[in-house]
Amino acid sequence: MQSKILIKNACVLTMEKEEILKDQNIYILNNKIFHVGKEIQNFNPTYVIDAKKNLVMPGLINTHTHVAMTLLRNYVDDVNLEDWLFNYVFPIEDELTQKDIYYGALVGILEMIASGTTTFLDMYFFEDMAAKAAQKLKMRAFLGYGIAKNDLEARIIKTSNFFAKYEKNKLINPIVAPHAIYTNNDKSLQIAKELQEKFDALLTIHLNESRSEVENSLKEHNLTPVQKVDQFNLVNSKSIVAHAVHLNAKDIQTIKKNDATLVHNPISNLKLNSGIMDLLNLQNEGINITLGTDGAASNNTLDMFETIKIASLLSKYKNNTPIGIKAFDILKMATVNAAKALQMENELGKIQKGFLADLIIVDINNPAHKPQNNIINSLVYSTSKGDVLTTIVNGKVLYEDRKFKIIEQEQIEKILNQVEKIIKRVSKKIQKN
Repeated sequence: MQSKILIKNACVLTMEKEEILKDQNIYILNNKIFHVGKEIQNFNPTYVIDAKKNLVMPGLINTHTHVAMTLLRNYVDDVNLEDWLFNYVFPIEDELTQKDIYYGALVGILEMIASGTTTFLDMYFFEDMAAKAAQKLKMRAFLGYGIAKNDLEARIIKTSNFFAKYEKNKLINPIVAPHAIYTNNDKSLQIAKELQEKFDALLTIHLNESRSEVENSLKEHNLTPVQKVDQFNLVNSKSIVAHAVHLNAKDIQTIKKNDATLVHNPISNLKLNSGIMDLLNLQNEGINITLGTDGAASNNTLDMFETIKIASLLSKYKNNTPIGIKAFDILKMATVNAAKALQMENELGKIQKGFLADLIIVDINNPAHKPQNNIINSLVYSTSKGDVLTTIVNGKVLYEDRKFKIIEQEQIEKILNQVEKIIKRVSKKIQKN
C-alpha cells in the first residue's frame, strides 16, 4: 500500500530561495515529495498533518558526530582536547561493549530526532550497533568504523564487512573514517585511501582541530595535518574534514583546489578550547562548509539549532563585524551544503518535487518567535530544539506534536535507565584501575 501524507496549512522554507511561502500544502508519496503549492491536489492522503501555520523546512543534517558518546555526556568537562581524549575518553571507551554502544546510539538518535536532525554522519567503533539503532528508529545515517594504526587489520575487515552488509540499504550509508593524523600512520592512511577508492565512498577525518595537533604534526612530519593526509590524496571531493580550526594559506588552497568539505563544530571547539574556525573567510574562498555538533561528550548536546546559532554568532566575533554570515547562509550549511557534502544534493537539503521527504515542522507561533518580523532570522537566532514539533525521515513520521511515533514511551524509559547503568558500571571499573 502506498503511503500518502498531506501536510496542510504550512509556511514553507524550501531552501531553494531566501523566502517563506505561506498557506502551502506539501504532498508526500511514499518516501518522496510529490508536490508543494497552495492548490489542492487530487491526492487522497492516507495521513494528514495540520501544520497550523507553523514552518516546514528541510530536516537538519549533522555532518560530524559520535552518536554513542551520549554515554559520556557530562562525564568529564573543563579540560583541553588532548587531556580529555587521552586521559579520559580513550580509557573509558576501552571498557565499552557492543551492547553499550547500541544503547548510547539509541539515546543520541532519539535526541536528534526530537531536535530536528534527519540525517547524521558518524565515526566511531562498533558502528554495526549505531546502524542497528538507526534502523530501529528509521533514521538516515552515514556511518564509518574509525580507522587507526592500532588493530589495523581488524579495522580493515570491519570496514569492508560493513560496506558489504549495508551496500544496498536506503538509510544506512557506509563511509571510510580514518580517525586523525595522530592515531594513524602512513600505512593506515594509505589503506584508508585504498578503501575509499575500492568502495567509491565518502571519507571523513579529524584535521587541524587544535593548535597542538598542528604543532606536533609540523615537528614530526614538517607538514600540517591537512598537508600530510593530502600526500595520500585524502583531501578530495568526497572528503568531509571535521574541525579545520587552525588552517594556514596552503591548507586552505589545498582544500579549495580539491573541492573538499569542511565541518564547523563550534560548540565542541569552544568547550575544549580548541579555537574558532574562520568561517567567514573560508566561505568567501568558496569552500563548502557544513555544521556538526561533534559528540555529546564534548558539546554536550546534539542540538543542531544551538549549533546554527553559535556558528552565526562566532562568525561575527571572529571577524569583528556584526554582519558575519547571513542567517540564510548559515541554514544552508545545515541543509543544502550538507547534502552536497554527502553527494545527495539532488535528493536532500531542499523541499522540492522529487526530493526525499526528510522534513521538520518548527513551532514559529510561540512567544519566542513573535512578532514574526523575519522568520529566517528567527530560525537562526530564536529557535531552540523544543520548538521542533514534527520530524519526518524518508517519508515516515518519526516524531509528531513533540511525541515519538516509532517507539513507545515505556521503551524510551528502559533505554534511558540502561545508559545510566552502563556509565555507572564502566566508571566503577575505571576507578578500580
